[in-house]
Amino acid sequence: RSVIWVAQTDELCEQAVQSFRQVWLNLGAQKTDLRIVRLWGGNPNPAIQETDVPVVVVASIQTLNSRMGTEGLEWLQNPGLVVVDECHHAITPSYTNLLRWLDAEAPRPGAPPKDEPPILGLSATPFRTDDEESQRLARRFDKRWLPANQEQLHARLRDQGVLAHVDSEPLHSGVQIPEEQTAALLEMLEQGEGIDFERLLDEINQRLAGSRQRNELLVDRIKSATENSILFFANSVLHAGEMSARLNLQGIPAAAVSGETPTVARRYFLDRFQRREIRVLCNHTVLSTGFDAPKTDMVLISRAVFSPVRYMQMVGRGLRGEKNGGKPRCRIVTVLDNLGRFQDRHPYHYCHRYFCTDSQEVYP
Repeated sequence: RSVIWVAQTDELCEQAVQSFRQVWLNLGAQKTDLRIVRLWGGNPNPAIQETDVPVVVVASIQTLNSRMGTEGLEWLQNPGLVVVDECHHAITPSYTNLLRWLDAEAPRPGAPPKDEPPILGLSATPFRTDDEESQRLARRFDKRWLPANQEQLHARLRDQGVLAHVDSEPLHSGVQIPEEQTAALLEMLEQGEGIDFERLLDEINQRLAGSRQRNELLVDRIKSATENSILFFANSVLHAGEMSARLNLQGIPAAAVSGETPTVARRYFLDRFQRREIRVLCNHTVLSTGFDAPKTDMVLISRAVFSPVRYMQMVGRGLRGEKNGGKPRCRIVTVLDNLGRFQDRHPYHYCHRYFCTDSQEVYP
């Protein structure tokens, strides 16, 4: 039977393909080939699998949704395992449609058992910002967490070298956010995030991106850094490009990427960052998930976010430890603006407890 690996982006799909190749080469069954199928973008529908040949179908959720039900893909409806990468997205309609097609939805309470394929979800942030959505996500995976004991999980993984130790550093900008905007944010957050919340947060980020004082502080902090590979999360796509230009003028090799950057150009910049030919890689959101740069040793978060999930995704870009192909330590620098009574709601304070337990780490 086949394994279906579902991911959000082309980059994540390609990473999965390369990982399967390497793992099978080292740990796979001897004298047995593994068939790996690429099912994303413009790749054609795969032919029916051969008998007794193990096969992994790596597919994007977008391609599966557009092609499921088409002639020739019926054999995919009987997988031995379904793996959902970045599974905190798994409650969206596209995943619901896919699991129904595979007859793999979790049965409702009281429903008779059925022969469904096991579903494995992978995520560093297995929850949502909304409690009801988090409950739905848990039900999608039968409310099972692995490992079952999640307490002190980050600490154990750091001690094992799987995760890097974190030097957490707040960078106080001194920039004041107008009281009327912070009051509106607080009210919207208590009612549940929505379009109006995101629109107001975008306005605040645009204001922060235009602060000369704040941008000079960011450049000075990067100039004083001893780290070699710095991932910078800007307040907007335009801000990422402007910061890249500022840094290059200061003699610091930098580049900016976004969702609008052509695929070939984006891979070029990412490869140069991996080889440390570019010291600072600037972006707004495009590198918060699905980006793999194990040697990143500093993450600088200028972007204002109030979702612990989004914040932890950005932090996670620098957390790969030595046993996982990364490095022993990573510095996480978070810009903290003057948010008035909203100050304590910044996810920096929420997430600090997960990543910062070492006596050598810097506290606000």
